[in-house]
Amino acid sequence: MTQRPTTRTIALLAVLGAGLALGACSSATADLAGKTYASTEARGHDIVEGSTITLQFEEGRISAQGGCNTLNGAATWDGDTLEVEGPMASTLMACDEALMAQDEWLSTFLTSSPALDVDGDTLTLGDDTTGLTLTEQ
Repeated sequence: MTQRPTTRTIALLAVLGAGLALGACSSATADLAGKTYASTEARGHDIVEGSTITLQFEEGRISAQGGCNTLNGAATWDGDTLEVEGPMASTLMACDEALMAQDEWLSTFLTSSPALDVDGDTLTLGDDTTGLTLTEQ
C-alpha cells in the first residue's frame, strides 16, 4: 500500500528544494574579497616574459598589477561578471614599453565586464578568445 504525501510534506519539500536551488545559484565569487590571484594563462594577449599579472580583491575594489604600474578601481563581482568602473586609477611609473602596453591591455580588459568563474583556487576571467586564468596566492 502506497501512502500519498500530505500537503504539509509537499510544502516542506518545496521549501527545501527552493533552498537547495538558491544555494546552487549562489556564486562562489562572493568570496573574492581579501584574496589575491596570479596569472597562469592569458588568452588574446601574450604575457610579457618574466612578468606576472596579479589581481587583489577588497570589498568593492580591485587592485591589479601587470608588471609596471598598479591599477585600482571600484569593482563588483556579483554573479558571473566582473564589473570594474573605468577608467582605472594608475600609478605613473615609466617602464619597458611592453610592460606599459600590458598595463593598458589589463585595464581595458578588466573594464570590459569580463565573465567570471571561480573553481576552487582558480579564477577565470573572460572567454576563450580574450581572458585570464589565475590561481589564488
